[in-house]
Parts: sequence; C-alpha cells; structure tokens
Amino acid sequence: MTVIKSTSLGQYPTLVLPHWLALTFSLLIFVGLGYAYRSHGIKGVGAISTQVLAIVFVQLSTKLVLQHGFPYPTCIALVHFSLVWLVSSFMTRVDWKRYFVDKEELVRDAAWYGRRILPIAVLQTANVVMNTTSLKYIGAGFNSIIGILSPVLTALISALLGRRFAALAWLGIVIAIAGDAVISCEGVRNLSVAGQSTSLALLGMMLGIGALFARSIRSVLMDCQMNQYESDEDCPKLSPLQLVALTSPAVFCFGLVITLAVEGLEPFFAMPHMRPTAAVLLAVSAFCAVFLSIMGMFLIKMLGAAAAQIAGKMNILLTVSVSSSFMGERLTLPFVVGSAMVLLGASIFAQMKDLAPEKTTSAKPTTYNTV
Repeated sequence: MTVIKSTSLGQYPTLVLPHWLALTFSLLIFVGLGYAYRSHGIKGVGAISTQVLAIVFVQLSTKLVLQHGFPYPTCIALVHFSLVWLVSSFMTRVDWKRYFVDKEELVRDAAWYGRRILPIAVLQTANVVMNTTSLKYIGAGFNSIIGILSPVLTALISALLGRRFAALAWLGIVIAIAGDAVISCEGVRNLSVAGQSTSLALLGMMLGIGALFARSIRSVLMDCQMNQYESDEDCPKLSPLQLVALTSPAVFCFGLVITLAVEGLEPFFAMPHMRPTAAVLLAVSAFCAVFLSIMGMFLIKMLGAAAAQIAGKMNILLTVSVSSSFMGERLTLPFVVGSAMVLLGASIFAQMKDLAPEKTTSAKPTTYNTV
C-alpha cells in the first residue's frame, strides 16, 4: 500500500498523504501541543487541546450547515451568540458570589461598561459574523489558513499596550508565523488548482482577513480586562467567566441587528423547516461555540493574548487534516512541514514569554488563576 503518492498541483509536484495518515497526523498534533505547553500542567494542556478541537468542530459543522440548505451565516452566528449568553448567565447565577464579589457595581456603571466591555463586544460580533460568512464562499480549511498573521498582530498590539516579551519569545513568534506562511501558500495553491470562482474566493478571503484583525484586537482587549498591562493601572482583573457574562448581552444585540439588516426575517421562518441533518449540525456548532467562548477566555487569562493565539493556530492543521480524512480535501507535505514549524515556535514562545519581567504598579505579581 502506497503511503505517500505524488501528484501535480500547477507546475510543482506535491506529495499527498493518504487519509489514514491524516488521522495519525491529527493525533500527533495533540502530542505536540502537550509537549509544547507541558509547563502549564495537565489542566492547561487539556484546555488548549479542547480549545483547538472546538475551533475545528465550529468551522466544519458551520460549513456543513451552510451546505445543507440553511445559507444564513449571520443567523447561525446569532444562534451562537444567544446560547453563549444563556449559558454564561446561568453559570454565573449558579454561584454568583464566586465571580462577582465586590464587582457588582461595575455592571451598573455605564461609563465603565462602555469603555471596557463594549469595544470587545463590537469586535467579537464582527469577528464571528465575518468568519461565519466567509465559510459561505471558501472552504473551512482555507478559512482557517487565513489566520496566518493573528499571533504576530496580537503580540504587537500587546507590546504596544505595555506587555513585555523576551527576545527568544519573539523568535518563537517568527518561527510560528513562518510555519503558517508555508501552510498558507500551500492552501492558496490548492484553491487555485481546484478552479474555484476567483471573485467569490476573494470575497471570502477579505471577510476572513477582516475577522483576523477584529479577533487580534479583541483578544488583547480581553487580556487587558483579566491581566494587568503596564499601561493599564486600573485593570479590573475580571475572571474569564465574568468577562463572558458581561460581553454576551451586547454581542447578542449587535448580532440581532446585523442579522435583521442583512438577512431579514427569512432565516427565522426557514429555521423550523431545516433538514434534520442541518439542525443537528447547527446544534453541534452552537454547543462548540459556547465552549469556545468560555474556554477561550480562560486561555487568554492563563497564557496571555499572544500565546493563546499561537496555540489556537493548531486548528489550521487539524481542520485541514480532518477535512482530508472525512470531506475529501487534500493534506499535502507542506502542511506537515509548516505544522512542525508552528509547534516549534509555540514551544519556544511558551517557555520564554515570561522571562521578561512585567512592570506593574503592584508589588505583587499578576496571578493567572483561571477559576
């Protein structure tokens, strides 16, 4: 049995891995994640791995919903927003004091909310809506690949706001971005060979890039609310679940306005007549979106915005790998090379990012308690 077969994409020969090897590659990704982030313990590695897995499931299930007779991406995003709001509200009310002790006045302070929370809600809405809509025009694997610049953008924004990184940590970012570049170039080449409409692909790519910028800025602003930056002496140091609960109502309202403006009432009338397959896939994507929203906050608090973005880049490799195994997409040798570079960069960044001391106004170091 041939393990690796040669084919031709454009004028360059490319090695294509069989599907069973793609599954093995998926498992190796999690092994690499475990090694790269071993310093965070079993809970940290588990959080990172499940976060990556949730991103993949959201991407693939949402793409399948769009393909199974429910072509309303903003309405799908609205379903995600509403469930995140319901779940986060329920979880905070189960043990209210645990998350809101001495901070209830913050919720009632409109000026504080507008300055600290509202920008995050706007960026989160833009990120999810643009990312979901892009899946209508490009594949899930290529949509993930577009996030090539997310870690470096996030790191640069974090640095501008006063977060310090050791020199070797920046080296890790460069290596990870180089690996993403290899993966991205291969994805663009595969897309052009597949003969997809250039105009629709360009629209999908532009939406993906817009989501990329919104996601990078949003991640840093979230980090600012949970971990103290040098330029932000009044950091409220919110808990991850508290931040989700505070942003969810505004995100839902923004999402509802966009859905009504772009798609009108049509998706709401079509929803009761969805195919059973599409309904199940929508439920799966919504459940994963809830997990993704909550666990994403925990990762940002635990790792910081830049490191959390680098960890999340593993979803590119896993999405393409799963697509190759179950949806007929191609997993080629450059993806394997790029993945090794991303894992190496992630490992260097995870080990070196805390070597540069943070300057804060407090004599006590910033804690990263994710409870």
